[in-house]
Amino acid sequence: MIDNSMTEVTIIGAGISGLLIARHLVDKGASVTLVGPEDKRQQTLCTWRNMRPPEYYNEHVIGRWNTWQFGANDTNIVQQSDSYWYEALDGLSLKIALEQYLSTQPRLTRIKELANTEKKPNQAFQIDTASSSFTSLYLLDSRPPHFSAKGLIQQFYGIATHCDQAHIITKHPILMDFNIPQINPDSVAFIYVIPLGQESVLVEATLFGISTVEESILKNLAQNWIKENCSSKHVNNSLIFEEKGIIPMGPVAFTNNGKPAGIAAGSARQSSGYSLRGLERQIKQFEDFNDLTALSHSPYSSLSTWMDKLFLKVIRNNPSLGKPIFSAMGQSLTGDQFAAFMADDFSIKDGLKIIRALPKIPFLRALVSK
Repeated sequence: MIDNSMTEVTIIGAGISGLLIARHLVDKGASVTLVGPEDKRQQTLCTWRNMRPPEYYNEHVIGRWNTWQFGANDTNIVQQSDSYWYEALDGLSLKIALEQYLSTQPRLTRIKELANTEKKPNQAFQIDTASSSFTSLYLLDSRPPHFSAKGLIQQFYGIATHCDQAHIITKHPILMDFNIPQINPDSVAFIYVIPLGQESVLVEATLFGISTVEESILKNLAQNWIKENCSSKHVNNSLIFEEKGIIPMGPVAFTNNGKPAGIAAGSARQSSGYSLRGLERQIKQFEDFNDLTALSHSPYSSLSTWMDKLFLKVIRNNPSLGKPIFSAMGQSLTGDQFAAFMADDFSIKDGLKIIRALPKIPFLRALVSK
């Protein structure tokens, strides 16, 4: 049970963050009001693990792999891990299941409308929607935050397609394939691929940069990769679904009322954009300290935060270095070392090994610059 003084909570935003937090709070005995339209976007959620996730994830798992690869300079680098695996979940399926579960919970009030919030003089919050108006003493806001000018953006466009040679192309995820035309000097682009089955794949064109580009540019990169690699007889009318998004890489600015939650509270890892494990850690922080404010605290260690800031500084100064940096990590680290870094489960010794593998001069310049 949570502290009796905080048993009534309002959550604004009903994406994966709002839904998972609402489920956890309701299960712990809180009365929760979840406000926001249903999130019906197609969404693939990926993360790094060394322990099993909640059982209710299982029916939404696309795949779990202990090998993955990188592509650079027309070569493939394959890593294998004994202790970690890469996991992909069907985010849309999970969101639908969470909505269904919450609809059966008597402690959950669901308002499927947009909300405006206002801080009241008596420390309460006013929440207004098209059909309701109420106050709440505790407010969590999981709506998208503003991106910081000091960070980068990760923009992607994904196409899930039938591909009769999917099992030949890859038996495991391709995390980064840099063997594609680059878009501009202010960014680095790559292809990301996960197998969806024996005859289907999800191909995403991804951009790390300081600004976004037209969606059609990334869509064309993904389509061209499919045409060059799938050789499917269905390639022209084999679409299963499309997904797209923009994720912060770096600090975010929370400007709403209440406390931030999810990506607004820094659940996205600054060097990669992965956010599901960060969200799960924030929920675990709440569980450990029995304090709702823990949901708004950074879930990452001081070591990984420092390394992420250094990485972002280097990439922002010269985005083209993204390719040699990740290639060096693929070639110099074992699968366990790379996965431990991505999962924020690494030591200072591991961090030093990573630093030694990276291009020296750009990182030294970043270290001494303000």
